[in-house]
Amino acid sequence: MHWRNNQIMKKTGITLIVSLLILIGHLTAASAFDQAVLDRLIVMAQQKNPLIGASHERVISSEAAIEEASAKMGPKIGVAAGALWQKDDPLLPAISPVTGSLIGVVPVGYRNTYVAAAGFIQTVYAGGSLYAGKQAAMLAKEAVVADEKRVGQSVSNAVRIAFYNLKRAEEKEVVAKESVGLAKSHLTRAEKLFKAGVVAKSDVLRSKVAVADAELGLIRVTNSVKIALTSLERAVGTEISPDSVKTGAPLSAKDILNAMETDLPDDHMEMAYKDRMELKVYDNLSRQAYKIARAERGQLLPQIVAGGAITNVDNGFFPSGNEEWLMGMMVYWNLFDSGEISAKTKQAKAKARELLCMLDDAKNSIKMEVTQAELNLKSAESRLNVAERQVTESEEDYRIAVKRYEEQVGTNLDILDARLALINSKTERVDALYDISIAYANLIYAVGK
Repeated sequence: MHWRNNQIMKKTGITLIVSLLILIGHLTAASAFDQAVLDRLIVMAQQKNPLIGASHERVISSEAAIEEASAKMGPKIGVAAGALWQKDDPLLPAISPVTGSLIGVVPVGYRNTYVAAAGFIQTVYAGGSLYAGKQAAMLAKEAVVADEKRVGQSVSNAVRIAFYNLKRAEEKEVVAKESVGLAKSHLTRAEKLFKAGVVAKSDVLRSKVAVADAELGLIRVTNSVKIALTSLERAVGTEISPDSVKTGAPLSAKDILNAMETDLPDDHMEMAYKDRMELKVYDNLSRQAYKIARAERGQLLPQIVAGGAITNVDNGFFPSGNEEWLMGMMVYWNLFDSGEISAKTKQAKAKARELLCMLDDAKNSIKMEVTQAELNLKSAESRLNVAERQVTESEEDYRIAVKRYEEQVGTNLDILDARLALINSKTERVDALYDISIAYANLIYAVGK
């Protein structure tokens, strides 16, 4: 018996070594393939996600606002045409300057009168308000562009997390299927021993309960895979075929970390303060508010407008030959407006100071996000080390429990407990693996990548 046990252990050890080598090869290939799938999903999300489209439309709107501000600084050119039709010729009574009596009538115009005109108007000076308004529009665009980039980062991060959660659910499904297989295998074992009269009927019944419990767990995990796929579709912004994201092998988070470690510098906080788009948004919006205040204040200064026109009046449909040129300039100075412009200026400056306060708060929030992401990553790595050791120990414990049960020196309860511990440890390892991936993804997002 001792010799037989040694032979079994040797064969088991060789099998485990071969399986481990094969698994390592699968993990390396799966990592590269999974990363390719993830990259493709991110590209698809940048094209399909409605949040990306909405942010791009905001950029287009900000560009149009700059064009509007520029147009206010340029001339306005227009044309006009009109006609007047009367029943009789327009006449004016002639009064004698001597007697004061009516001496007749004289024509004063045409029965049918046509007017054509073309003219322009140009703001010569507006106290700097128009230029400040254009600068405010340009700063608003910079803020919107920064926000668009952050939206893109948010969508990419959402896709990463949804993808990793889908892979997590698929790996848990594999573990759940293994649990069902182990439970059924033990049920077969218990039924054989019961038929041989070696064990009691309760061993068979408890084994059947374990099989049912494992099958229920598999149903729950299978549902979670479908839910995770739906979440991934929402993050990408379009429907995804389940086959397009299947890899056939587990994702190795360690390989991903090793491949991505060079992407980030050691000082994550410094990088976050430099690259986070929220800081640029608040900074640009604050400067925009000050420019708006400058534009409002400029309305208190003199406003100079120049204009000119050419007109023609005749009794023909296309009047010609009687053109008249008109040129003019107007100066307007708003000396008193009951404090309206001053109030608008105060509002704009207060908005600018508010945004600076929000900028400081954003820095504190970024510091917390980066710190939390770093701690989550370290915690996940520590948990993975413990989970790996736990899986190794629980596999050995389950093997011994089965062997002891077959040789009638162990109980059915020992196998049930060992199987549950083995499945729990493998589930913990899956969680730790994908928690590492998600924590690293959140760290990338926290530093502004």
